[in-house]
Amino acid sequence: MSKKILIIGSGIAGISSSLKLKSFGFNTTIIDKGNFIGGRISTREVTIDRKLNFFYHGAQFFTAKTKDFKKIISTGIKNNYIKEFGNFTPKRYRGHRTMREFLLNLSNELQIQQKVKITQIKPLGNKINVLDDKGNDWEGYDGVISSIPAPQNYNLMKNFPSLKKTLKTGSYHACIALMFTFDKVPFDLKTHYDFNKKSGILGWMASGSNPNVWTAHTNEEYSDLNYCKDKNFLKEEIMFSIKLFFRSKIKFHSLHIWRYAKVKSKYSGLQIDPTYPVAIAGDFLQGPNIEDAFISGNKAAYLIFDRLK
Repeated sequence: MSKKILIIGSGIAGISSSLKLKSFGFNTTIIDKGNFIGGRISTREVTIDRKLNFFYHGAQFFTAKTKDFKKIISTGIKNNYIKEFGNFTPKRYRGHRTMREFLLNLSNELQIQQKVKITQIKPLGNKINVLDDKGNDWEGYDGVISSIPAPQNYNLMKNFPSLKKTLKTGSYHACIALMFTFDKVPFDLKTHYDFNKKSGILGWMASGSNPNVWTAHTNEEYSDLNYCKDKNFLKEEIMFSIKLFFRSKIKFHSLHIWRYAKVKSKYSGLQIDPTYPVAIAGDFLQGPNIEDAFISGNKAAYLIFDRLK
């Protein structure tokens, strides 16, 4: 009988775990509390002047160094759900026609449940039992991989002290993202601006699905100090900073705050419990990039496979 594995989190780490375990013949289910798959590979759809616009308010692009991830990129380009973004070295890529299209196509044969939150995990006999927030009975699995952000994972792993120890070792930067359009598109506008070497609060700014759909992220220092502040105050501060670089007025705007955005310092320690088939995955174990989360998910899948084979 095929092993039954639960994967918590439908971001790239959870999806890569599920794909790898499926290739081993395991039966996987991904459960995520959010409305959509993708985690920080996110897309906001907004209708403005009767036109549908796509804002990429999380990760703006991804790169590829490893053989496995390059294969993912190559397949996506061939099937038109990934496109190269800009003219950068190393090459940068985006989902097409939205960032979320990348993961929707990558996971189209996986079993995924959204809007369900796992609240407890505990070992019982030769199974790992889990409980969700829908009030259902405990359900047993042969193994579990949790790929949610480390601070949220910490609260979930109370019965697995070795993993809790790992989940205390690193840290994240917050991120404050303003999605906006210009009243009039500035002349000769680029697709991406890096402000990290400039004074002010902005980190970078990038276009979305068209030249008048933009996301601006504040820099790490500002984000870490201000993510809890009043949203209207933050909007005004960011819009003022944008106007220092671009004269056009801002028309539409919407704020999104990521409490756990970019990995500040990697977490270190065991990735799988020494006794039970419970593993953790995510960029927090590998590095700040999308490919790092993918690699971490693959590693967790191999660890579970080796434990259960």
